[in-house]
Amino acid sequence: VALQTTSLSTDSIIITSFQRAPFCCHEDLVTMPRPQLVQAAESINERLPKALQIACGDDVEDADIRRAIEVL
Repeated sequence: VALQTTSLSTDSIIITSFQRAPFCCHEDLVTMPRPQLVQAAESINERLPKALQIACGDDVEDADIRRAIEVL
């Protein structure tokens, strides 16, 4: 699994690859309990540049974490 993002500041394309998908499908993401959701976000964050990382602290709502994952 890989993500392609564009960096406007460097006028480049960034490819971020993952050894395995952090979840299987949209339905899985929507139904996963918070501990698994945070784990998925942290797994994604391990590979993302700092500027693209997903906020997943205790003060962040589950819906906001899901939305941030879906944007990617």
